Amino acid sequence: MMKNLTSRPRFFIEWLVLNVIGFTLGSLHGATTDGFIPTIIPGMIGVILGDLVFGGMIGFVQYLALSRTPLLSVTSAWILATSLGFTLGARSGAFFTFRITQDWTLAGVVFGVFMGASVGLVTAFALFRKLPSARHILIWVGICILAWIIGESIAFAAHFSLRTVPLVALAIAVITGVGLILLQSHLQTE
Repeated sequence: MMKNLTSRPRFFIEWLVLNVIGFTLGSLHGATTDGFIPTIIPGMIGVILGDLVFGGMIGFVQYLALSRTPLLSVTSAWILATSLGFTLGARSGAFFTFRITQDWTLAGVVFGVFMGASVGLVTAFALFRKLPSARHILIWVGICILAWIIGESIAFAAHFSLRTVPLVALAIAVITGVGLILLQSHLQTE
């Protein structure tokens, strides 16, 4: 029991710091408008490859945090799941958001729903070692949607300024980090 008490704060701090690093590196390499990859590879191929790299960098640093804690065990499939979920969310969000609303503030919420639902749903299958129950999937997807709504609302409010990427990452990481700790506690009691 004592090991869990000390490992939760350590995990949470590592989760926060590593997410900020992963988001920042991912944004520099894969962000839709200014990222290195979409700049050198024009068109939709560059955008999709940029999204895959962006999501992969986030997934990699999250995997590092998750693999260093006994709280929740994931395999390296987490990296691929995060990359895929990020890409699906970014592309579906980019396609549908301004078809749903023209309001810039509401667009952050809508885009966040697409990102959170995609990342949450795809990573749920890497998060739970056995076939997850519908309840666990819904809890995790709900956590991710909330996190990404807040993160994307910040991003939209800042007009996607590179300077705010660490704040966006921190907002998403705080919510998903707390969510993972609570979810792990819930799974232990079952």
